[in-house]
Amino acid sequence: MKNIDQTDALALLKAIESRCCGASNDIPRKQETGSEWSGISFRVVNTRLVIPLGEVLEILEFPELTRVPMTRPWVRGMANIRGSLLPVIDLNGYLSGAATKITNRTRVLVIDHNDVFTGLVVDEVLGIKHFMNDEFVSNEAIVDEVLGPYTQTGFQSGEQYWGLFSLHALVEMPQFLQVAI
Repeated sequence: MKNIDQTDALALLKAIESRCCGASNDIPRKQETGSEWSGISFRVVNTRLVIPLGEVLEILEFPELTRVPMTRPWVRGMANIRGSLLPVIDLNGYLSGAATKITNRTRVLVIDHNDVFTGLVVDEVLGIKHFMNDEFVSNEAIVDEVLGPYTQTGFQSGEQYWGLFSLHALVEMPQFLQVAI
């Protein structure tokens, strides 16, 4: 094997570094496009909505329920989730009076907001959705009027509007907390 002295080795390393730096100018760079917002996207009837990631504790398949007598029709019942009782509310039933049809896509969003621990039945969870801050829009009248008090803002992504569903507004509605008949 040929012995390379330190001077030759250093010159070789500098030559490699120089070639690498020259070639790196051709590599595409990630462009900063602004801040991103992420949330859980879901569907209630034909309306696409999002809730901030941190506001959903868990997403469940529709569980076995025990009916609670003398409650409003939109109260689906109580579920035993790993030893904890979870009241399950039909979100569309509460909003419009029309019960959600239970399918294999039906899910329950578990929330705990302002000491209101409950599950909200939705038609489908679509996954995590990311929006750029410049897609945020306010005062959109695109959603169904029954959602108006809960979706004052949202995101416009291409042709699709996603209402930003407010759990604050939901749990602060006195009628939401009045489940007894």
